[in-house]
Amino acid sequence: MLELPADQEGVFLERPNRFLALVDGDGKTLAVHVHDPGRLPDVLIPGNRVLLKYRPGPKRKTAWDLLAGWAANHWVFAHSGYHRPLSEAILTKLGKDLFPGLKDYLPEPKINTSRLDYLFEMEKGPKVYVEIKGCTWAKGETALFPDAPTSRGQRHLSLLADLKRKGFRSLLWVLCFRKEASCFRPAQEIDPTFARLFEEAQAQGVELKISKLCYDGQKIYFQGEIPPCAG
Repeated sequence: MLELPADQEGVFLERPNRFLALVDGDGKTLAVHVHDPGRLPDVLIPGNRVLLKYRPGPKRKTAWDLLAGWAANHWVFAHSGYHRPLSEAILTKLGKDLFPGLKDYLPEPKINTSRLDYLFEMEKGPKVYVEIKGCTWAKGETALFPDAPTSRGQRHLSLLADLKRKGFRSLLWVLCFRKEASCFRPAQEIDPTFARLFEEAQAQGVELKISKLCYDGQKIYFQGEIPPCAG
């Protein structure tokens, strides 16, 4: 789906704050931007292998981005800044297969003071408001989101449910980066409010699409869809 070669492999040392990681790159400590709001509990472990992208710039505080970390014997992609180009690549190549009746899409539609990721125009019927979440955590074969409390995620679920009540279609699209995952569920143990809102949204007719994607350090591949976990 997306060609994104890593520029360097390193060893994770520590995460001083939400946006910064320190990584050993060939014996040199590198300051690396973490573009993922989650905790990445089984990815950012001291001593773990990580992949980096070199992205210097005059307005940047660091010259490196974290792309992925090693977990469960594969690279777990962990850079939410690529969700837009990745989802657009999926829509360009597979859009009508994944979303039957899709005619066109508009990025970042504004709803009052909020924005969602897409507005789908369909061949027939109401338009579809879409919000994307990236899933980077798993327990065994169960993919989980979120891995940290997310008030933003709660607001998005409430907005999707409200749009559904107003006569639109609404969809939560999960990009799951765990190769081993066979199903997905909300992480009630991390954010019970998000889990409750997720279940309420499902009951009200908010749709769910879970796309599994795998990263090999060079490219991101589409691996099909997985269902929500039973029960």
